[in-house]
Amino acid sequence: MKRKAKDTLTALEMNRGEIEEFELHSGEIIRIELISTSARVLRTTLKQLKVEEHAARTDYSFKCVLKINDHEHSLEREVSTQRSFYEPWEIDGLRIWFDAVQDIFEFLTEAHGECCPRKHARFAIQDASLRICPELIHPWCPLPKGGLKIEQCYRGEDCWLGAYNGASAHGGLDINHPAGTPLWAPFNIDDHYYFNSVEMGHNNNRWRGMHRWKNGSEWILQAHHMTELTVQEHKPLKPGEQFAWGAGVWSGDAEHSHFVFKVHDYGETILLDPWILFWQMYQDQGQLSSE
Repeated sequence: MKRKAKDTLTALEMNRGEIEEFELHSGEIIRIELISTSARVLRTTLKQLKVEEHAARTDYSFKCVLKINDHEHSLEREVSTQRSFYEPWEIDGLRIWFDAVQDIFEFLTEAHGECCPRKHARFAIQDASLRICPELIHPWCPLPKGGLKIEQCYRGEDCWLGAYNGASAHGGLDINHPAGTPLWAPFNIDDHYYFNSVEMGHNNNRWRGMHRWKNGSEWILQAHHMTELTVQEHKPLKPGEQFAWGAGVWSGDAEHSHFVFKVHDYGETILLDPWILFWQMYQDQGQLSSE
């Protein structure tokens, strides 16, 4: 596989033994090979793995070994602990977000939203000298002061891939806030609409918005549990424009909004941790407030 750094990050899935040649903005080629992947349960309150129990808790870690320019590097992450909100790795001029491995589904199910990688591991990569996208990103919702805390993710487990009820990988990032919290467009949204709604007979209000970057990459956002839209469907949105009131429908034990992030590029659509967007939002806060 060969790809070239764009001014937006690159979503990437790899099988063990596959090699990616990634060209940095400088023209330097970074050779990436996936050597191995693994995952293990750190602690669980479940009586039986993969069987949900209300408010049960399972924390786990996952790992991969990458050979980058002929040197091996071990990357490891934890979910659902505070370490879920991690800093990306920077190796040989490459920024790496280590998103997921298939191995976690040896002890989790995919029953709470699509999230399992189609290959052995999933990453987002970017030239470390570039942002995740060329524009400043406006907060999607009011950002918790001091950064996201795992306690603010539903009952403390529903970060990206967190074990909902101890057993089901969570296909989104939940952020707790009261019903009627404003949701804003993080960047220009070319089209947006409800793909599920209470009015259409569904049990939730679920919104989707899309933006196509000049380089051809398309970013797809979703927000669920919204009280109502504040802008007519299919009307383009500007960065920072409020499009909905959040957290008001079918939100369960804690009022929250559920966020989803997908990248469509190179002919495929790949899900990624919405934390990557929120990480950049926190980075951009100072610059946006000074404008």
